[in-house]
Amino acid sequence: MRISEQAKQESRARILEKAAELFIDKGFEDTTTRDIAIAAGLAAGTMFNYFPSKETLGMSLVTEALHTGIGDFHCRRTGDEELSEELFLMINSGLRRLRPLRSFLGPVLERSLSPFPRKNVCQEGETARCEHLKAVQQIIGRHGFTEAPDYVAMTIYWSLYLGILAFWTNDTSPNQEETQALVDYAVRTFVQVISGSEKEALHGAE
Repeated sequence: MRISEQAKQESRARILEKAAELFIDKGFEDTTTRDIAIAAGLAAGTMFNYFPSKETLGMSLVTEALHTGIGDFHCRRTGDEELSEELFLMINSGLRRLRPLRSFLGPVLERSLSPFPRKNVCQEGETARCEHLKAVQQIIGRHGFTEAPDYVAMTIYWSLYLGILAFWTNDTSPNQEETQALVDYAVRTFVQVISGSEKEALHGAE
């Protein structure tokens, strides 16, 4: 019997919901795909039609949270922010949405967003990276930069962002205040990098 698209979406949503619950209760490492399938009321093999691995499933939760965070950012921004303030707001909007997943994020991000070369690239991780960097490019474009930051500048940004995520997952300070300080420092550093590049480009054109 052919399954309707609505039924597929409902099954996918149920898998994600149960996976998040199990990852939080048991931990990412100790939760098996069989555990998730049983909790979702599916055959173990059926779950792989939706998610090829536990890592992909975990990163799907992260990707959806970050996507929602970008939507929150667009709702919160007033248009009066400076570049560093807007970047700060976007990053924090994502962290706010990731907060319910924080207890198991470490191993998920390590496997799916690692900057080191890998044989198999996590497609969900790549989707999250591309969407985030696209949003950053749009923010920068709103602040009068005549050219988009080059590959080197965006690589610096992504490295700073991964550092923020890694620090945040283990930040024990009240309300993760140390992470807030790190985000502020990181975005100001990045703005200085691209501002210097912009000035050099303008100087070279004279």
